[in-house]
Amino acid sequence: MIRRRLICLLLALWPSVVFAVDPLTLFLLRVLRDQVISSGVEAAIDGAQRSEPQSVLVIPRAPWDLDDPTLRTLIDEGFVHLSPAQREEVFASVKRILSDPKNAAMRPYITQELAIKASAVRQAHEQLTNLSQAQKRVIAAEARTEYEKLPPDERRQMYQVLQSGVVPLPRDLNEMILTEFGSVQAMAGAP
Repeated sequence: MIRRRLICLLLALWPSVVFAVDPLTLFLLRVLRDQVISSGVEAAIDGAQRSEPQSVLVIPRAPWDLDDPTLRTLIDEGFVHLSPAQREEVFASVKRILSDPKNAAMRPYITQELAIKASAVRQAHEQLTNLSQAQKRVIAAEARTEYEKLPPDERRQMYQVLQSGVVPLPRDLNEMILTEFGSVQAMAGAP
């Protein structure tokens, strides 16, 4: 599950960091929606991989591989929005991915992409943290407007993703958006 989140996060942060409020809201909503969609695809892939027999191969560590302390530092400094337990899960997931013999040829690319994504997430998080409270309220209101347009099932999934804390948002902005989404859910539940 963490591997899915990491892959979704990496894919979602592929574009450059957004500077405007309107595109930022769309970016956040796109991250949430992509994560929900990707989790279904990842579940299917994981199921297919589990049914395949696993061969045991030991591949020696390449000189360009990150050692555990360096990898842990990269994750801790890049994904500051995650809780320590979530960062530990990401670390374990990345270690599993890198140690999988099927990924041997992709290790340099995976390591490079992780470093790029960690940097992008950190920069985006810092920019969002530096927004004024008024700007954050505008983003939360715009996110609510887009959230209201979604079907109920997608709303529920997006709310759960936002609650999990895996979206690279400062805690206060995350709580503002959750409050807005919760008010939409409360209104939808009312007759």
